[in-house]
Amino acid sequence: MKSKSRKKAAASKSAKAVQRNTRVRPKAKRAARASKQKVALRTTGSVRNLEKDRTEILAVSKTWWDANRRFSIPMMCDAFVGGDKFHGFNLNGHTYYAINEWVQLWKYLAHVMTPSSDASAMAEPRDVRLVIRGDMAFLTAESTFTVRVLPSSEAQSGALPPPGETASIPFRATEVFVREDHEGKPVWKMWHFHCSPRAPESEHRMGF
Repeated sequence: MKSKSRKKAAASKSAKAVQRNTRVRPKAKRAARASKQKVALRTTGSVRNLEKDRTEILAVSKTWWDANRRFSIPMMCDAFVGGDKFHGFNLNGHTYYAINEWVQLWKYLAHVMTPSSDASAMAEPRDVRLVIRGDMAFLTAESTFTVRVLPSSEAQSGALPPPGETASIPFRATEVFVREDHEGKPVWKMWHFHCSPRAPESEHRMGF
């Protein structure tokens, strides 16, 4: 009888040992569950946030393009980051190092040019390409800028025609966005704008 009891006890002890070894410990179980939840949140969240970011960035870009159409300084300032964080390469070929310099440029241009009466100052952008990487993004597009130089203008720019004439300038633009304004708030703003003339449509691309 004692022998059978010892065998039975040994078997029970062995079964418990196996059960202990195969059982998932509570901490490990919780960690595994939390890990799965993190992956799920990261996956669904990234897709959702990417679409949200895309919508917000395109809205900022549209504000900038509409500002050009209306010659609106307040709209322009709303699109760009404030203070000395802004940096811009203007279509006139010059560089501007802060939002105040860009505002000063626009005030000057208001005395030099006006939107053409028969065309929008800024045509709808085409070949728009937006790339988002975390808290930064860039957008590229092409369009045409059409303005009439005022008869009384004394504009000192090789990019503009003589006073009283209309300029229609095909251009390319690059807009760089950061999810941060000049006060550090996590909102999308344009930190850099680069604009340059585009080659005439009739000209073949070099190398092709």
